[in-house]
Order: sequence, then structure tokens, then C-alpha cells
Amino acid sequence: MAEISFWGGVGVIGSSKVLIEQGSWRVMLDFGLDFTPGAGLFRMGVQVRPEFALHDRLYTEQAPLVPHIYRPEALHGFPLPAGSDRHTAVFISHAHIDHIGLTGFIDPSIPIYCSPQTYRLMEALAESGDVVEGYPPTFTAMEEGKPLTWGPFRVTCYPVDHDVVGASGYAVETEDGIVAFTGDIRLHGRHPEFSESFARSVKSARALVIEGTTLSFGFAEAQRTEAEVDALFAKALQQTPGLVLISLYPRNLERVESFLAIAKKAGRIMVWPKTWSTFFRHWGFKDIQAFEEDIDVAAIRHNPSQFVLQMNPQWLPWLLDLEVGPGSMFLHANGEPLGTFDPRWNVLHEWLKFLHVPFWSIGTSGHASPEDLNRLVQWIQPDILFPLHSMEPDRLLPPPGTVRWLPQRGGKRYALGEYR
Repeated sequence: MAEISFWGGVGVIGSSKVLIEQGSWRVMLDFGLDFTPGAGLFRMGVQVRPEFALHDRLYTEQAPLVPHIYRPEALHGFPLPAGSDRHTAVFISHAHIDHIGLTGFIDPSIPIYCSPQTYRLMEALAESGDVVEGYPPTFTAMEEGKPLTWGPFRVTCYPVDHDVVGASGYAVETEDGIVAFTGDIRLHGRHPEFSESFARSVKSARALVIEGTTLSFGFAEAQRTEAEVDALFAKALQQTPGLVLISLYPRNLERVESFLAIAKKAGRIMVWPKTWSTFFRHWGFKDIQAFEEDIDVAAIRHNPSQFVLQMNPQWLPWLLDLEVGPGSMFLHANGEPLGTFDPRWNVLHEWLKFLHVPFWSIGTSGHASPEDLNRLVQWIQPDILFPLHSMEPDRLLPPPGTVRWLPQRGGKRYALGEYR
């Protein structure tokens, strides 16, 4: 009988780690790091010790006590069986820290599979120095739509729509039926057909593990489409006579590419932090301009209407040297700080208020609305529903014919053959 257990993503947004076991064989879906700005023991400048990062996270319950998955040298004496059991494989849904953040501690003999685009993205990030904690993980690209056999399992990777390229859902075929895992998913992005096709492919799954991020915020209205986000960016460039400041997420490469084209059409140059520009160049974008390397403060101050400056939260004092004020605009497009839960959010708004810079939120979520989550469940019609990746998973109600099990964290096993 196949069993499923949850080692992250329970009662929190992110940190997904879903373990499926059959006999001595195991499939781990995602291996993410808790991402809780302003919460937990490691905040306000308190950080894990680099050499003892896994040790510190295990002791503080920020990494799962899963045996035979970690590098022995990373444990530093922590009492947990280490090294591979030769029967475990990890499958990554997408390249966000809350889904890949602990992969740097996985024993190197354990394969880590992902989509081809995620593989390419991870290569570009590594080349630019943007790496996960621990040791450099080795990823293996698997062909989308083609089952991969791992012991008694057949695992298939399907593209889904999210706000990062290469996002995937998975179907894990067990002796008790298919376990479908959405990863992070939405229906209002650039490729809703990806998510719809995934839902059709796993219809009548034995179990569905679905993210529920937006359940935590009570979103009742449909999200903006990415086309609407593009239109708002173009409108802001047209209506702002001075410098445009922006905060977006660099791994949302489709949005970056679109914004670059919109800015160019408007006669503006987008300026990026140096680490970002290195990443973008490795990805293949052309004509990338780095702050203080290609474009300096004097150039922006001399002609602010020609530029769009991507802000880092640490850069706010630079605004004292730039021509900003009511004629400028700060556009928040899902970059950092991420929201009101982030301690840097209030700091940002205090700086903007001090400098009289208007603020405009133009982004859209990478996660399906509650209405679309229900739509996905209805399309798939699983026997068992596991809502995950949410602070309020109980808000996702199962349709007739589906039983809902609310996951518990830390090794509680659910036998997939029990409920018929």
C-alpha cells in the first residue's frame, strides 16, 4: 500500500515537502525552505551559521527530520540517519526558495529531477552566484509528459502556469492510483492552458495535493491577468514625468522580458542591480544595464525621465541623491518587500512618504484565486483532497464524491488505499 506524508507546507505558505512511499521506495515532491519574513528564530539579523546551516535548521524545526536524505557532512553530529538509501528520488516543481531551498543539503547520490526550463534557470542562477544554502545541488532535467520509472512508481512532469518559468505539476502513479501534485499553480497567468491540460491529465486521481496560498488572504475577486499588468506598466510610464522606481521578482522572467520591451517602446532604459544583470545575461537577455556599472547615479539624476530603476530594499538611501518626488512613481510588481507581512514593507512606505513618491501596486499573484482552486478540484475530481501551502487550508471545501484530509506535519502517514 502506498502512503503519503507531509514534512512542510502545513499551516504555512510555502516550504512544500511531500513524501510518497511504497515498500522501501520513496518519492519526495519539493524540498523547500520555510519563508516567513519577520517570523521565527532567524529574523532581525539573526542568521543560521553558514557551515552549520542544516544543523541549525534541524534543531529549530526549520528542516524536516527525514532519514536518509541529507549529506552526512552537513549534519555536524545531529542524530539523524544520513546518506542515500538508494531508493529515494526528489522531484522539484519550480525554482522558488520555498520549493528548492533545502536541495543544497540533499545527499549527492539522490537524484533531483525538474523540468528542462527549471534546469536551465537553476544553471543561470548558479552562474550569477544566486545559490541555495549548503552545497551546489545537481539537477537532472526530465522530459515533460513522458513518465519516468522510479522503483514501483511512474512519475510524470507536466507544465503548469505560475510566475516563474518551468513551473511543473506531477503525477505519481502508485499501486493505489495516481497522486497528483500541483506545485504552485494559477489560471490567470500567461499560460492558463498549461494548468488546464495538467488538470485533464490527472482527472480522477486517487489523491490531489493542491496549493492553497490565496485561501489565507480571503481573495474574493479574480486576479489581474499578466496582460493587464503589462498595460498598467505601460500606463505608468506614460503618465510619470520623472523617474520610475519598480520592485519586481527577477525569476519572473516572462514579466521581465515583457517589461523590457514596454520600457524600450516608451523610450526608457531599465536599470538593474548587478547580480540581477549577471543573471539576466546568463539567461540570454540582451541590452541589460546594471546600476553603478553601466548606468550611474549622475546619469539618472541628469535625465530621470529616461529610466526605470529596479529597487533593492537596501538601496533606499540612494534615493536621496536622485531626482524623486511627486513627479516620480514607485511601482510594486510582486517584488521585495513582498507585502505587509514583510518587516521591510513599512520601512519602504516611510521612505516613499518622506520623499513624496506615490506608490502604485500593479502586480498579480502567482497563485490561483479561491474560485480557481475550486475549479481545478472540480476538473480533477480526486478521491482524496489534500490542501497544502496555506495558513487556512480548511477553507477549500471538497466537491461531492471527494473526501478532504487536512495534512498534519512531521511524518503522519496517510494510507492511500484506506478510503474507498
